[in-house]
Amino acid sequence: MTTVIQQVWVQRYSIGSLLLILTSGLLSCGNLPMSQLNLGFNVASIGDIQQKRQVDGEVYLRGKVENRAPFVGNAAYQLQDGTGKIWILTKQALPKLGDEVLLKGEVRYKSIKLKDLVGKDLGEVYVEEMEQLKRTPVADQGK
Repeated sequence: MTTVIQQVWVQRYSIGSLLLILTSGLLSCGNLPMSQLNLGFNVASIGDIQQKRQVDGEVYLRGKVENRAPFVGNAAYQLQDGTGKIWILTKQALPKLGDEVLLKGEVRYKSIKLKDLVGKDLGEVYVEEMEQLKRTPVADQGK
């Protein structure tokens, strides 16, 4: 009987220790800059999205806010990573210039055709934000 109780206690103690180690490791990641933090998402590069133009695909993006455009009811901000820039359409509050953002969104394409340029499409790929997963304000970067 003592052996059974001892084995159960050792198993619970081992699982508790493992959970404590994993939890402390995750909590310590909160101090890393977003560029060094991989949250298990397959983060796409903006350059790949613009080249592939896979419309209606779900993506995760990470970058720095370079431009903002408030609209009535919606807003947009331009996100930049090392491979390019893309506009993000959002219904949330706009991040500030320089903020780093990690988001989940849907790739969209808006066709723009002009009468003078028959057969030419000047459309642009953009991302409709579904969820902002992390935002690091410009003031907090480098701390």
